[in-house]
Amino acid sequence: CTDGFSGGKRTISSSTTLSSQSAVDYTGFGILTRFEIHMNAVSCSGSGNLGVRLGTGGSVTTSGYLAQSSYVRGSDNVGESNTTEFETHGLGDASYSSNGIYRFFRVDATQHKWYCLADLTEYGTSNHTFYIAGYKTLTGALDIIKVLPESGTFDSGNLRLVTYTD
Repeated sequence: CTDGFSGGKRTISSSTTLSSQSAVDYTGFGILTRFEIHMNAVSCSGSGNLGVRLGTGGSVTTSGYLAQSSYVRGSDNVGESNTTEFETHGLGDASYSSNGIYRFFRVDATQHKWYCLADLTEYGTSNHTFYIAGYKTLTGALDIIKVLPESGTFDSGNLRLVTYTD
């Protein structure tokens, strides 16, 4: 379908139901200008945060990310930098169920630089909002996206990949 703004093509993947996966890989999407990962009621078995890794040549990269993750709540704001993936901060609790969206934009086609913005919330923390911002420069064209918990496995929820080729 056409997004109506730039005439580009938007592709919405079918929903991936999460149940005991240690990670979800997306491949076979072609050359992208941007993409989103929609998270609905995502829960993990362990106490780790949620992460997204990008890669080329069928393999994800686990270094060179320049990202900041944080949460904001009524009483304070806490953040950290991350160089291994686009990872949340403060969502590491097996009882949490998270909703939100990761947005990625290719900001330099020749250097394969991807900028990430993520906004998430969690059912049990009504006064918290979780954020990620940063970028990763790949050595070639993006061809794999991995969504994973820092520890344990996914135990419920849904993921959906939305891609754009405008």
